[in-house]
Order: sequence, then C-alpha cells, then structure tokens
Amino acid sequence: MLPLENVKVLSFGTGGVVPDAGKLFGELGANVIKIESKDNLDFMRTIGPDINNIAGFNEANRSKRSFGVNLKSEKGKKLVGKLIGWTDILMENFRGGVMKSLGFGYESVRKLNPKIIYVSSQGFGGGGPYSDFQAYGPMLSSASGMLSIWAQPDDPYPVGSNSPLPDHMASKHVVIAALAALDYRRRTGKGQFIDMAQTEVAVSLIGEHYLDYTYNKRIAKPMGNRSLYAAPHGCYPCKGVDEWCVIAVFNDEEWQCFCSAIGNPEWTKEAKLSTLRKRLKNVDELDEHIRHWTSMLDAYVVMETLQAAGVAAGVVQRAPDTLADPQLKWFGSVVEIDHPVAGPRLYPNVPFKMFGASPFQSSPPPMLGQHTEEICRGVLKMSDEQIKKLVEEDVLHTPANTQGTGKSMFG
Repeated sequence: MLPLENVKVLSFGTGGVVPDAGKLFGELGANVIKIESKDNLDFMRTIGPDINNIAGFNEANRSKRSFGVNLKSEKGKKLVGKLIGWTDILMENFRGGVMKSLGFGYESVRKLNPKIIYVSSQGFGGGGPYSDFQAYGPMLSSASGMLSIWAQPDDPYPVGSNSPLPDHMASKHVVIAALAALDYRRRTGKGQFIDMAQTEVAVSLIGEHYLDYTYNKRIAKPMGNRSLYAAPHGCYPCKGVDEWCVIAVFNDEEWQCFCSAIGNPEWTKEAKLSTLRKRLKNVDELDEHIRHWTSMLDAYVVMETLQAAGVAAGVVQRAPDTLADPQLKWFGSVVEIDHPVAGPRLYPNVPFKMFGASPFQSSPPPMLGQHTEEICRGVLKMSDEQIKKLVEEDVLHTPANTQGTGKSMFG
C-alpha cells in the first residue's frame, strides 16, 4: 500500500508549482485529477507544436489523470462541483481572482465541501497590492532578492538562471502544507484554506542575508562560488575543454586532508594558509594554486582523489554524465516511462525510498482529457449516453475532440 493511497486531490494547476505538487501526491499514491480545458490550456502545453508532447509539461504532470471540461459552461461547472464534493484537497495557482470568477473561490467551494483543504498559491499570494500580478518562476527569483547575489563579483548585472527554482521549491511547500492540513482535519474534523505566496518561498532561500542586513546593515553582494565560511570553496577548471570540479573545505581538519590528498606541495605549508581565517583573507592566491593543480587533471580524478581523503568535491556533470552516473544508476534515479504520443522518455524518479510501503511508480503524463470518460464513469457515476451527449455539446473534452487544439506560443 502506498502512503497516500486513499487521498483524493483535485488540481487546477498550471505551469510548475501546483502541477509539480500534484505529481508528488500522485507518486505517493494519491488519486490526482487535473482539471483542464482545451479553451484555456495550461500554458506549459503551449511551448511546442503538440499539446500532448511537451517535455516540461510531461515531467510536471506525471502520475495524475486529466479531466477535460469546459469551465465556461454551467454544465461543466456542475460536474466540477461534484468532483469538489468528492475530493480531499483542491490546489490552484491561477492568477489572483481567476478561481473566484469561475465560481470556485474558497467560500463557494467550502459550501460544496466544508472539510475541503484548499491550497491557493499565487506568485505574490492572496491579498495585498501585488496579488493580481502575473508571476513566473525566474521573475520570483528577482523579486525575492535572490538574483542580486546570483553572479560573480565583476559581472555587469545579475546572472541568475532560467531555471524556475522558486516553482520547484514552492511545490514541495504545497505538499507539506496540505499534508499538515490533512493531519489537522484528522484530529479536528475541520478543513483549511492555505494561502502560499511563491515569492515568500523564494525569500526563505536567502533568509541569512535579510538577517545580516537587519542586524549588521550589510547588503549582500555577489560572491560567485565563494563562501564566507569555507576556503577553498569554488568551481575549478580541469583538464579538457569546459570541464570543472567543485571543491569545498570548511575547517582546518579538512584542509589538512586536502593538502595530503594533493601531495603536500610547498604552497600548502605557508603560514598565510594555515587557518580558515587566513585562507579566507588570501583566497585569491589560494584559488590560483588550486586552479593550477586541477587544470592538470581529469575532473573525475580530482573528485575521486579528494573524496577518498574525505574532502567534499564533485564533477560538474551534464545530462549525459548524469544519466551514466554510477551512483544515480544504483539508486534508480532515472526511469523510462512510455507515453502514447511522446513515446518512451527518461524522467527523474521519486527521489526517496520508503521501506515497508509499496514501491513508488510514476504513471505517464496524461493527454488532454485522456481520463475524462473514465472519471465520469468511476467517480461521477455517469452513463455512457450522458457522457456522449456532453462530449457532443463540447462540455467534456477528450483526446478525440482536442486533437490539434491550442496554439503554440511559437505560432
């Protein structure tokens, strides 16, 4: 039995946060239904020519079923209302006000299901001057202050990343909050409304910098790969073209292990590098010595040499390296899932094991409306005649009536 096997989740997710949270719930055994419509696609379905073959969408939407429905129609809304009465958790991350305009704001939903756990996650949260602002993961990195320090000291502007880091962190917070609310409901019989601002999640990632400013009036500046608490601490070039290894030494004991591992060259014996405080003071010179050593060796040799001595070091791997990584292979960290349109593709596996529970398994990401009829029969107890009529009326969406739907953001 899986841990969340009897939990029912309704996901009005778009983009990354709620879809990724739904994936986690599904992989833990929950019955997750994604509410979507051909008339208002999850924007992740639009970043390619085929709405059912989008890598980013497929990754975030595994282990759930798709219920295609026209939310502009009263019949469609009525069906969703019945699903709300059936579910334990409702999650949404539409722009502020959208759910209310559809008739599914919290106050309306709790009348249909007083014990529901309703998770609302906007970029800037509910209420306040920015609550209706459009948001996007990389933008939230900027709004939180994260990008102000995500650069090398001499870069002309913040570098950052196009990886929506706040999205992927926020999705985990959604799951934690919803599980806490489930336990609260188990003990009290009461539902919950959870308001989670994604930008607050981004803020939580750099809390020490807010604390430093509050007490010391210091504004954090970009440090690149360096650290205030470790030296050496950086990403060093290795033999070959664009090959790198990261190294981190946090205390004097680790420093002695590092020195022994590289053969105790004369420069390691200098007094100005004998303590962490001194190494931090002379970090430019220290890094130059280390770059000279690493540049003569293969990155994996650097990593294995230092790891054997108890020093933290790791090769900067790319996708092919990661797929071939012996440790990740041993853990089964990447799995192949066959999709009816995309075909067999590699995906990250559930990143933990729970002994005593059934093994986790990811199911393929759904095509738009793939499970509409199945959900109508199994959950809503509708007849085939009723389903057929609503499909013909364009109230229900299935793969058959969504083929070629939608417009790619690329035209």
